[in-house]
Amino acid sequence: MTGQPHAFLGRQPIVDRHGELVGHELLYRARGTDDRACFDDEDSASLHVLSTLLHDLGAPQVLAGRQAFVNVGPGSLRDAGALVLLDPRRTVLELSQAIEPDTETIGRIRMLREMGFGIAVSAAPPMESLAPWLPVASHLKVDMMRVPDGQLDVFVPALRYGDHVLIAEKVQSEAQMRRCRQLGFHAMQGWHIGRPEVMGSVKLGVSHAVLRRALEQLAGGASAAEIEPTMRLDAALCWRLMHYTAASNFGMMIPVESLAHAVELIGPRRLGRWLQLLLNTVEEPSPAAATLIRAAVFRGRMLEMVGAEYFSGVDCDNLFLVGAFSLLPAMLMQPMADAIASLALPKAVADALTMRQGRFGPLLELAEALEQGSSERVEALCANLTISSRALVRARRSAQAAVQEAALA
Repeated sequence: MTGQPHAFLGRQPIVDRHGELVGHELLYRARGTDDRACFDDEDSASLHVLSTLLHDLGAPQVLAGRQAFVNVGPGSLRDAGALVLLDPRRTVLELSQAIEPDTETIGRIRMLREMGFGIAVSAAPPMESLAPWLPVASHLKVDMMRVPDGQLDVFVPALRYGDHVLIAEKVQSEAQMRRCRQLGFHAMQGWHIGRPEVMGSVKLGVSHAVLRRALEQLAGGASAAEIEPTMRLDAALCWRLMHYTAASNFGMMIPVESLAHAVELIGPRRLGRWLQLLLNTVEEPSPAAATLIRAAVFRGRMLEMVGAEYFSGVDCDNLFLVGAFSLLPAMLMQPMADAIASLALPKAVADALTMRQGRFGPLLELAEALEQGSSERVEALCANLTISSRALVRARRSAQAAVQEAALA
Protein backbone atom coordinates (compact mmCIF):
# COMPACT_ATOMS: atom_id res chain seq x y z
CA MET A 1 0.00 0.00 0.00
CA THR A 2 1.77 3.12 -1.23
CA GLY A 3 1.86 5.96 1.26
CA GLN A 4 1.36 3.72 4.30
CA PRO A 5 2.63 5.60 7.40
CA HIS A 6 5.62 4.28 9.30
CA ALA A 7 6.65 4.39 12.95
CA PHE A 8 10.29 5.08 13.82
CA LEU A 9 12.37 4.68 16.93
CA GLY A 10 16.02 5.41 17.64
CA ARG A 11 18.05 3.20 19.93
CA GLN A 12 21.56 3.86 21.18
CA PRO A 13 23.58 1.07 22.81
CA ILE A 14 24.75 1.26 26.42
CA VAL A 15 27.68 -1.02 27.28
CA ASP A 16 29.34 -2.00 30.54
CA ARG A 17 32.97 -1.25 31.31
CA HIS A 18 33.96 -4.49 29.50
CA GLY A 19 32.13 -3.50 26.33
CA GLU A 20 29.19 -5.88 26.80
CA LEU A 21 25.78 -4.59 25.74
CA VAL A 22 23.48 -3.96 28.74
CA GLY A 23 20.69 -1.93 27.18
CA HIS A 24 19.52 0.74 24.77
CA GLU A 25 18.40 4.30 25.26
CA LEU A 26 15.23 4.69 23.19
CA LEU A 27 14.95 7.95 21.28
CA TYR A 28 12.17 9.78 19.46
CA ARG A 29 12.48 9.86 15.68
CA ALA A 30 9.91 11.46 13.41
CA ARG A 31 11.51 10.11 10.20
CA GLY A 32 13.80 7.28 9.25
CA THR A 33 16.46 9.72 8.05
CA ASP A 34 16.62 11.73 11.31
CA ASP A 35 19.89 11.52 13.23
CA ARG A 36 18.57 13.42 16.25
CA ALA A 37 15.31 13.96 18.11
CA CYS A 38 13.31 16.90 16.75
CA PHE A 39 10.14 17.70 18.67
CA ASP A 40 8.25 20.59 20.22
CA ASP A 41 6.57 18.71 23.08
CA GLU A 42 8.72 16.52 25.29
CA ASP A 43 5.76 14.63 26.76
CA SER A 44 4.28 13.90 23.34
CA ALA A 45 7.66 12.59 22.19
CA SER A 46 7.84 10.33 25.28
CA LEU A 47 4.40 8.88 24.56
CA HIS A 48 5.25 8.23 20.91
CA VAL A 49 8.42 6.37 21.93
CA LEU A 50 6.33 4.18 24.26
CA SER A 51 3.68 3.64 21.61
CA THR A 52 6.20 2.67 18.94
CA LEU A 53 7.92 0.26 21.32
CA LEU A 54 4.72 -1.37 22.57
CA HIS A 55 2.40 -1.12 19.57
CA ASP A 56 4.52 -1.13 16.43
CA LEU A 57 8.00 -2.61 16.75
CA GLY A 58 7.59 -4.68 19.90
CA ALA A 59 9.96 -4.90 22.86
CA PRO A 60 11.48 -8.27 21.89
CA GLN A 61 12.59 -6.94 18.50
CA VAL A 62 13.91 -3.65 19.87
CA LEU A 63 15.57 -4.85 23.06
CA ALA A 64 16.29 -8.58 22.65
CA GLY A 65 16.08 -9.03 26.41
CA ARG A 66 18.26 -6.02 27.31
CA GLN A 67 17.23 -3.02 29.41
CA ALA A 68 15.23 -0.14 27.98
CA PHE A 69 16.24 3.38 28.96
CA VAL A 70 13.18 5.53 28.29
CA ASN A 71 13.12 9.33 28.47
CA VAL A 72 10.26 10.73 30.55
CA GLY A 73 8.92 14.28 30.48
CA PRO A 74 7.12 16.07 33.33
CA GLY A 75 3.62 15.32 32.02
CA SER A 76 4.39 11.66 31.36
CA LEU A 77 5.60 11.30 34.94
CA ARG A 78 2.49 13.00 36.38
CA ASP A 79 0.20 10.70 34.42
CA ALA A 80 2.14 7.44 34.64
CA GLY A 81 -0.61 5.27 33.13
CA ALA A 82 1.36 4.64 29.94
CA LEU A 83 4.64 4.00 31.78
CA VAL A 84 3.25 1.08 33.75
CA LEU A 85 2.58 -0.77 30.49
CA LEU A 86 6.34 -1.35 30.38
CA ASP A 87 8.10 -4.22 32.13
CA PRO A 88 9.51 -2.56 35.27
CA ARG A 89 12.17 -5.23 35.70
CA ARG A 90 13.83 -4.21 32.43
CA THR A 91 13.05 -0.50 32.26
CA VAL A 92 15.01 2.51 33.46
CA LEU A 93 13.07 5.78 33.30
CA GLU A 94 15.36 8.69 32.44
CA LEU A 95 13.92 11.82 34.02
CA SER A 96 13.90 15.04 32.02
CA GLN A 97 15.91 17.89 33.48
CA ALA A 98 12.66 19.88 33.40
CA ILE A 99 11.27 17.71 36.24
CA GLU A 100 11.51 19.39 39.64
CA PRO A 101 12.11 17.29 42.80
CA ASP A 102 9.05 18.49 44.72
CA THR A 103 7.29 16.35 47.31
CA GLU A 104 4.66 15.03 44.91
CA THR A 105 7.25 14.09 42.27
CA ILE A 106 9.49 12.31 44.76
CA GLY A 107 6.48 10.37 46.05
CA ARG A 108 5.55 9.28 42.53
CA ILE A 109 9.13 8.19 41.83
CA ARG A 110 9.21 6.15 45.04
CA MET A 111 6.06 4.38 43.87
CA LEU A 112 7.69 3.56 40.51
CA ARG A 113 10.82 2.30 42.27
CA GLU A 114 8.67 0.05 44.45
CA MET A 115 7.11 -1.37 41.28
CA GLY A 116 10.60 -2.31 40.10
CA PHE A 117 11.46 0.51 37.68
CA GLY A 118 14.93 1.98 37.58
CA ILE A 119 15.19 5.76 37.74
CA ALA A 120 18.02 7.66 36.02
CA VAL A 121 18.80 11.32 36.62
CA SER A 122 21.38 13.61 35.05
CA ALA A 123 24.30 14.25 37.37
CA ALA A 124 26.38 17.43 37.16
CA PRO A 125 28.14 19.63 39.72
CA PRO A 126 27.41 20.92 42.27
CA MET A 127 26.61 17.88 44.38
CA GLU A 128 24.05 19.89 46.35
CA SER A 129 21.74 20.00 43.30
CA LEU A 130 21.65 16.18 43.27
CA ALA A 131 20.75 15.79 46.93
CA PRO A 132 16.93 15.43 46.46
CA TRP A 133 17.42 12.79 43.78
CA LEU A 134 20.02 10.54 45.37
CA PRO A 135 17.65 8.64 47.70
CA VAL A 136 15.27 7.68 44.86
CA ALA A 137 17.58 7.33 41.83
CA SER A 138 19.05 3.98 40.77
CA HIS A 139 21.18 5.34 37.92
CA LEU A 140 23.21 8.54 37.58
CA LYS A 141 24.15 9.70 34.08
CA VAL A 142 27.09 12.04 33.61
CA ASP A 143 27.33 13.98 30.35
CA MET A 144 31.02 13.94 29.43
CA MET A 145 30.53 17.03 27.25
CA ARG A 146 28.87 18.95 30.07
CA VAL A 147 31.21 18.33 33.02
CA PRO A 148 34.68 19.89 32.57
CA ASP A 149 37.44 17.29 32.55
CA GLY A 150 39.19 18.95 35.45
CA GLN A 151 36.15 18.41 37.71
CA LEU A 152 35.62 14.74 36.89
CA ASP A 153 38.33 13.48 39.28
CA VAL A 154 36.50 15.03 42.23
CA PHE A 155 32.88 14.78 41.07
CA VAL A 156 32.69 11.14 39.92
CA PRO A 157 34.32 9.63 43.06
CA ALA A 158 31.77 11.56 45.14
CA LEU A 159 28.97 9.82 43.21
CA ARG A 160 30.40 6.38 44.00
CA TYR A 161 29.53 6.64 47.71
CA GLY A 162 26.02 5.35 46.98
CA ASP A 163 24.92 2.16 45.27
CA HIS A 164 23.90 3.92 42.06
CA VAL A 165 24.81 2.66 38.61
CA LEU A 166 27.07 5.32 37.07
CA ILE A 167 26.72 5.84 33.32
CA ALA A 168 28.92 8.11 31.23
CA GLU A 169 27.13 9.50 28.20
CA LYS A 170 28.41 11.29 25.07
CA VAL A 171 31.61 9.27 25.10
CA GLN A 172 33.27 10.38 21.88
CA SER A 173 36.66 8.63 21.70
CA GLU A 174 38.70 5.64 22.81
CA ALA A 175 40.64 7.93 25.13
CA GLN A 176 37.39 8.99 26.80
CA MET A 177 36.40 5.34 27.23
CA ARG A 178 39.67 4.61 29.03
CA ARG A 179 39.14 7.71 31.17
CA CYS A 180 35.63 6.54 32.10
CA ARG A 181 36.93 3.12 33.18
CA GLN A 182 39.60 4.77 35.33
CA LEU A 183 36.98 6.99 36.95
CA GLY A 184 34.90 3.94 37.88
CA PHE A 185 31.87 4.27 35.60
CA HIS A 186 29.81 1.11 35.41
CA ALA A 187 28.51 1.75 31.88
CA MET A 188 28.98 4.07 28.90
CA GLN A 189 27.22 5.33 25.82
CA GLY A 190 28.10 7.74 23.04
CA TRP A 191 28.87 8.00 19.36
CA HIS A 192 32.24 6.28 19.80
CA ILE A 193 30.42 3.25 21.20
CA GLY A 194 27.50 3.34 18.79
CA ARG A 195 25.42 5.94 16.99
CA PRO A 196 21.66 5.72 17.41
CA GLU A 197 20.15 3.17 15.04
CA VAL A 198 16.76 4.05 13.57
CA MET A 199 14.28 1.18 13.50
CA GLY A 200 10.99 1.39 11.65
CA SER A 201 7.84 -0.49 10.79
CA VAL A 202 4.51 0.11 9.09
CA LYS A 203 2.22 1.94 11.49
CA LEU A 204 -1.24 0.43 11.32
CA GLY A 205 -3.96 2.99 11.96
CA VAL A 206 -6.80 2.08 14.28
CA SER A 207 -10.43 3.22 14.33
CA HIS A 208 -10.80 5.79 17.10
CA ALA A 209 -14.51 5.03 17.28
CA VAL A 210 -13.74 1.41 18.12
CA LEU A 211 -11.16 2.49 20.70
CA ARG A 212 -13.64 4.83 22.36
CA ARG A 213 -16.34 2.17 22.42
CA ALA A 214 -13.98 -0.28 24.14
CA LEU A 215 -12.90 2.39 26.64
CA GLU A 216 -16.53 3.21 27.40
CA GLN A 217 -17.25 -0.47 27.97
CA LEU A 218 -14.31 -0.75 30.35
CA ALA A 219 -15.43 2.34 32.24
CA GLY A 220 -18.84 0.71 32.60
CA GLY A 221 -17.34 -2.45 34.08
CA ALA A 222 -17.74 -4.67 30.99
CA SER A 223 -16.26 -8.16 31.12
CA ALA A 224 -13.64 -9.55 28.73
CA ALA A 225 -16.40 -11.49 26.95
CA GLU A 226 -18.30 -8.23 26.36
CA ILE A 227 -15.24 -6.30 25.14
CA GLU A 228 -13.91 -8.93 22.73
CA PRO A 229 -16.65 -8.38 20.08
CA THR A 230 -15.71 -4.70 20.00
CA MET A 231 -12.06 -5.55 19.39
CA ARG A 232 -13.11 -7.75 16.46
CA LEU A 233 -14.52 -4.70 14.66
CA ASP A 234 -10.96 -3.64 13.76
CA ALA A 235 -8.52 -6.25 12.42
CA ALA A 236 -5.57 -3.89 12.98
CA LEU A 237 -6.55 -3.54 16.63
CA CYS A 238 -6.73 -7.34 16.94
CA TRP A 239 -3.20 -7.67 15.54
CA ARG A 240 -1.91 -4.98 17.90
CA LEU A 241 -3.58 -6.67 20.87
CA MET A 242 -2.11 -10.09 20.10
CA HIS A 243 1.27 -8.47 19.38
CA TYR A 244 1.31 -6.61 22.71
CA THR A 245 0.00 -9.51 24.77
CA ALA A 246 2.59 -11.98 23.48
CA ALA A 247 5.43 -9.56 24.21
CA SER A 248 4.06 -7.84 27.31
CA ASN A 249 6.89 -9.15 29.48
CA PHE A 250 9.74 -8.00 27.22
CA GLY A 251 10.69 -11.10 25.35
CA MET A 252 9.21 -14.15 27.07
CA MET A 253 6.51 -14.99 24.55
CA ILE A 254 3.26 -15.68 26.38
CA PRO A 255 1.21 -18.35 24.56
CA VAL A 256 -2.04 -16.68 23.53
CA GLU A 257 -4.82 -19.14 22.76
CA SER A 258 -7.35 -16.69 21.31
CA LEU A 259 -8.41 -13.06 21.15
CA ALA A 260 -10.56 -13.56 24.26
CA HIS A 261 -7.54 -15.05 26.04
CA ALA A 262 -5.48 -11.98 25.11
CA VAL A 263 -8.10 -9.67 26.65
CA GLU A 264 -8.12 -11.77 29.81
CA LEU A 265 -4.31 -11.86 30.06
CA ILE A 266 -4.01 -8.09 29.90
CA GLY A 267 -6.77 -7.44 32.42
CA PRO A 268 -9.17 -4.48 32.43
CA ARG A 269 -6.93 -1.90 34.07
CA ARG A 270 -3.92 -2.45 31.83
CA LEU A 271 -6.17 -2.85 28.77
CA GLY A 272 -7.68 0.57 29.46
CA ARG A 273 -4.23 2.17 29.68
CA TRP A 274 -3.13 0.40 26.50
CA LEU A 275 -6.22 1.54 24.58
CA GLN A 276 -5.82 5.11 25.84
CA LEU A 277 -2.19 5.20 24.69
CA LEU A 278 -3.32 3.99 21.26
CA LEU A 279 -6.01 6.66 21.13
CA ASN A 280 -3.46 9.36 22.00
CA THR A 281 -0.69 8.28 19.63
CA VAL A 282 -2.07 6.30 16.67
CA GLU A 283 -3.93 7.93 13.80
CA GLU A 284 -7.02 6.68 12.02
CA PRO A 285 -6.21 4.31 9.12
CA SER A 286 -5.73 5.79 5.66
CA PRO A 287 -8.52 5.11 3.14
CA ALA A 288 -6.49 2.31 1.53
CA ALA A 289 -5.67 0.78 4.91
CA ALA A 290 -9.29 1.08 6.04
CA THR A 291 -10.39 -0.87 2.95
CA LEU A 292 -7.99 -3.70 3.81
CA ILE A 293 -9.06 -3.69 7.45
CA ARG A 294 -12.72 -4.00 6.45
CA ALA A 295 -11.84 -6.85 4.10
CA ALA A 296 -9.98 -8.57 6.94
CA VAL A 297 -12.95 -8.21 9.29
CA PHE A 298 -15.24 -9.59 6.56
CA ARG A 299 -13.01 -12.60 5.94
CA GLY A 300 -12.56 -13.30 9.63
CA ARG A 301 -16.27 -13.19 10.39
CA MET A 302 -17.15 -15.33 7.40
CA LEU A 303 -14.65 -18.04 8.33
CA GLU A 304 -15.91 -17.99 11.90
CA MET A 305 -19.51 -18.52 10.75
CA VAL A 306 -18.67 -21.22 8.18
CA GLY A 307 -16.52 -23.03 10.73
CA ALA A 308 -19.28 -22.95 13.36
CA GLU A 309 -20.66 -26.14 11.79
CA TYR A 310 -17.39 -27.96 12.50
CA PHE A 311 -15.76 -26.27 15.46
CA SER A 312 -16.74 -24.77 18.78
CA GLY A 313 -15.22 -22.75 21.59
CA VAL A 314 -11.66 -21.51 21.11
CA ASP A 315 -11.29 -23.26 17.74
CA CYS A 316 -14.25 -21.37 16.33
CA ASP A 317 -12.94 -18.09 17.78
CA ASN A 318 -9.55 -18.68 16.19
CA LEU A 319 -11.10 -19.00 12.76
CA PHE A 320 -11.80 -15.29 13.03
CA LEU A 321 -8.08 -14.70 13.56
CA VAL A 322 -7.20 -16.92 10.60
CA GLY A 323 -9.43 -14.88 8.33
CA ALA A 324 -8.57 -11.46 9.74
CA PHE A 325 -4.82 -12.07 9.85
CA SER A 326 -4.68 -13.64 6.38
CA LEU A 327 -4.46 -10.08 4.99
CA LEU A 328 -1.55 -9.05 7.23
CA PRO A 329 1.06 -9.21 4.42
CA ALA A 330 -0.85 -6.49 2.53
CA MET A 331 -1.51 -4.49 5.71
CA LEU A 332 2.07 -4.63 7.03
CA MET A 333 3.86 -4.94 3.67
CA GLN A 334 5.90 -7.94 4.80
CA PRO A 335 5.81 -11.72 4.40
CA MET A 336 3.29 -13.62 6.49
CA ALA A 337 6.01 -15.38 8.50
CA ASP A 338 7.38 -11.99 9.58
CA ALA A 339 3.91 -10.52 10.19
CA ILE A 340 2.98 -13.20 12.72
CA ALA A 341 6.44 -13.96 14.13
CA SER A 342 5.80 -11.95 17.30
CA LEU A 343 2.24 -13.14 17.95
CA ALA A 344 2.72 -16.56 19.60
CA LEU A 345 -0.34 -17.87 17.77
CA PRO A 346 -1.76 -21.38 18.24
CA LYS A 347 -0.09 -23.82 15.82
CA ALA A 348 -3.32 -24.49 13.92
CA VAL A 349 -3.73 -20.76 13.21
CA ALA A 350 -0.09 -20.32 12.15
CA ASP A 351 -0.20 -23.41 9.90
CA ALA A 352 -3.30 -22.11 8.14
CA LEU A 353 -1.80 -18.65 7.62
CA THR A 354 1.64 -19.73 6.43
CA MET A 355 0.93 -23.00 4.60
CA ARG A 356 -2.87 -23.26 4.17
CA GLN A 357 -2.56 -26.52 6.11
CA GLY A 358 -4.05 -28.04 9.25
CA ARG A 359 -7.69 -28.11 10.19
CA PHE A 360 -8.20 -24.40 9.37
CA GLY A 361 -6.27 -24.30 6.08
CA PRO A 362 -9.04 -25.55 3.73
CA LEU A 363 -11.52 -23.02 5.14
CA LEU A 364 -9.09 -20.17 4.44
CA GLU A 365 -8.64 -21.51 0.90
CA LEU A 366 -12.42 -21.44 0.53
CA ALA A 367 -12.62 -17.79 1.61
CA GLU A 368 -9.91 -16.82 -0.86
CA ALA A 369 -11.57 -18.79 -3.68
CA LEU A 370 -14.87 -17.00 -3.00
CA GLU A 371 -13.21 -13.58 -3.20
CA GLN A 372 -11.40 -14.53 -6.41
CA GLY A 373 -14.67 -15.67 -8.00
CA SER A 374 -13.25 -19.14 -8.68
CA SER A 375 -16.55 -21.06 -8.82
CA GLU A 376 -14.99 -24.42 -9.67
CA ARG A 377 -12.57 -24.16 -6.78
CA VAL A 378 -15.40 -23.07 -4.44
CA GLU A 379 -17.55 -26.04 -5.48
CA ALA A 380 -14.69 -28.48 -4.99
CA LEU A 381 -13.81 -27.13 -1.55
CA CYS A 382 -17.46 -27.04 -0.45
CA ALA A 383 -17.90 -30.63 -1.55
CA ASN A 384 -14.77 -31.69 0.30
CA LEU A 385 -15.84 -29.82 3.43
CA THR A 386 -19.54 -30.73 3.04
CA ILE A 387 -20.56 -27.08 3.23
CA SER A 388 -23.91 -26.18 1.72
CA SER A 389 -24.52 -23.10 -0.43
CA ARG A 390 -27.06 -21.99 2.18
CA ALA A 391 -24.37 -22.03 4.89
CA LEU A 392 -22.12 -19.90 2.68
CA VAL A 393 -24.88 -17.35 2.13
CA ARG A 394 -25.53 -17.10 5.88
CA ALA A 395 -21.82 -16.67 6.58
CA ARG A 396 -21.45 -13.91 3.98
CA ARG A 397 -24.47 -12.04 5.37
CA SER A 398 -23.05 -12.24 8.88
CA ALA A 399 -19.69 -10.96 7.61
CA GLN A 400 -21.36 -8.04 5.81
CA ALA A 401 -23.21 -7.16 9.02
CA ALA A 402 -19.91 -7.16 10.95
CA VAL A 403 -18.35 -4.77 8.42
CA GLN A 404 -21.36 -2.47 8.63
CA GLU A 405 -21.19 -2.46 12.43
CA ALA A 406 -17.50 -1.60 12.26
CA ALA A 407 -18.27 1.35 9.99
CA LEU A 408 -20.89 2.60 12.44
CA ALA A 409 -18.85 2.03 15.60
